[in-house]
Amino acid sequence: MRFSRRSPAAVTVLALVLLAAVGSGRGQAATVQETEPAVVVPSTELRLVGGSGVGIEAAGSLLGDRLRLDAGLRGFSRGAMGEGAALVRVLGSAANGVWLRGGFLYQRTDVGCGLTDQATSLDAGLAYRKRWAGGSLFAAEGGVETVYRPHDVGCNDSGLAARSSGLRFSTGGQYALTRGLGLYGRIGLRTGEHVMEIGFLPEVWAGVAFEF
Repeated sequence: MRFSRRSPAAVTVLALVLLAAVGSGRGQAATVQETEPAVVVPSTELRLVGGSGVGIEAAGSLLGDRLRLDAGLRGFSRGAMGEGAALVRVLGSAANGVWLRGGFLYQRTDVGCGLTDQATSLDAGLAYRKRWAGGSLFAAEGGVETVYRPHDVGCNDSGLAARSSGLRFSTGGQYALTRGLGLYGRIGLRTGEHVMEIGFLPEVWAGVAFEF
């Protein structure tokens, strides 16, 4: 199974949607500024997640909330993966803005036949983050990715190419229980060649978020 890889069109559509969302928020800001509580953006985030495995994620904001660093380490029954990203805000505020994102993913998986697959994915794209005064959060990301591995990997008539490209999408949110504590969820999809037989990598995560 393979997905269509019309990455330029997909990224363009995502950019237009995100710009419209931020523009709408800025247009309404003048009318609600006097009554809307201040939105506090945490400088440090820690999440414990489960779903497509179990793991821990962390994020930090720097340079007046213009730079965001994300990292995660997750394990599953046949392997593990580590992920990192840097996001730079280019439009809007820290509480309602559009960001440029660059990231990587390293995965190590037992694919059977006595073989271990080791792959690295590099991705680039856009992100939109919206946070409310109560602490709840919505986030969406999209872009393109390229997957690299030392060589082709094959087992039982299935294979993974040494190099492949695809799209990356992710959307999620957080429901604030109290200030600094929330319920977190995220779903995502990477369409490069990551998983034997199906190729693409689906992601489903849910957990608890702590913010400082």
